[in-house]
Amino acid sequence: MKIQHITQVKFNQIEGARRVIVHDCPHQFAIVDLGERLGHYGLSWRSSPIIQPIVTISKDKKFLWLGVDQRLAAIDLQDGHICLSRPLDTYLFQIQSLDDITIVLTELEVLIFNNYDFSIRCTEDLPEVAADITIDGSDLVIKLMDESRLILNLNTLQLKAPIKIH
Repeated sequence: MKIQHITQVKFNQIEGARRVIVHDCPHQFAIVDLGERLGHYGLSWRSSPIIQPIVTISKDKKFLWLGVDQRLAAIDLQDGHICLSRPLDTYLFQIQSLDDITIVLTELEVLIFNNYDFSIRCTEDLPEVAADITIDGSDLVIKLMDESRLILNLNTLQLKAPIKIH
């Protein structure tokens, strides 16, 4: 699978149902090519060329998660069905897939989706702009721009108070 930048004219020629991510007033356009069997899907976004789509394949290799700016989508790699397409409240930073969940980090929020039906298992607003997420056992460690860390237990979905790192 490749992401290839295209012109707005080429984007407008893509069948509407295959435009998986569409922003209002877009400046960038691309296709994600899923091969001969599934074809390609269109993406458009507002940001500069510095901002690029994020693409993650689920651990079981059944779904493709992709997003850019304030849009998120998931495509079934068996039949090409768009399983999820939704707006985000803030800008997308990271997508990480685990065995039964997919974690989406945005500028000010963490969303956890169930992989079996794409429902939201958990959302947590962040007190500060996010920087990164990592997995430590059953904990999701959320590093914030102010260098503090939040820990969300993925089993209980309990959020521990911020830890300041000096």
